[in-house]
Amino acid sequence: MTTSTLPARTAAAHVDVAAGPATGVARELARDVAPGPTPDRARLLALVAPLLLFTHGILSWVDGLGAVDPAQRTGSVLAVVAGGILVLAVGGFASLASALASRTQRSELVVPVTMLGAFGAGATAAVWLGRSTGWLVDPLPAALSTGGAVLAALALGLTLVAQTAEGRMPSGSLALSGLAGAVLALPLGLEPLGALVLLISLAPLTRVPDEALLAR
Repeated sequence: MTTSTLPARTAAAHVDVAAGPATGVARELARDVAPGPTPDRARLLALVAPLLLFTHGILSWVDGLGAVDPAQRTGSVLAVVAGGILVLAVGGFASLASALASRTQRSELVVPVTMLGAFGAGATAAVWLGRSTGWLVDPLPAALSTGGAVLAALALGLTLVAQTAEGRMPSGSLALSGLAGAVLALPLGLEPLGALVLLISLAPLTRVPDEALLAR
């Protein structure tokens, strides 16, 4: 029986050796076909949220042309659409802040940043809904009309500072973000300009995260 099993083992060994290159090729093909990593949510939000804010600024500017009574502007279809876009923009910035907070090394930022962003987006949506249904009529107090956006901006600002401190974002981009916030805070209708400056400042976040660290 010993002599009969030796040829079988030898044949099996020959099969394994012959199958070796084919197996290696199959593995290489499987690596090529395998899907890559999931796209980072922050990279998309850093691009989409400022563009939504820019669109809201343009629509608000167009809606204000020729409108004298603030109540007429609030009830117009264009104002309702612009308000909905603002809700999406604030929600995008809140989600961006939460995603960046989870990426930083300071885990204690995740909960307060997420809560600030959620309250900001919720407040903005509530004000938009109240205006659209006629429950809230302009002029509204500044704390009510812009409070949600301010909370979302505060959440985003905290995460941008953390990103800059950890070397994930240039300090110049943080300065541009501050300039964009100042432009947006001015009551001069410069929201489209502020949104463009914010888009430029967030451009480093649209790149592959930690690309320099991975290269090392």
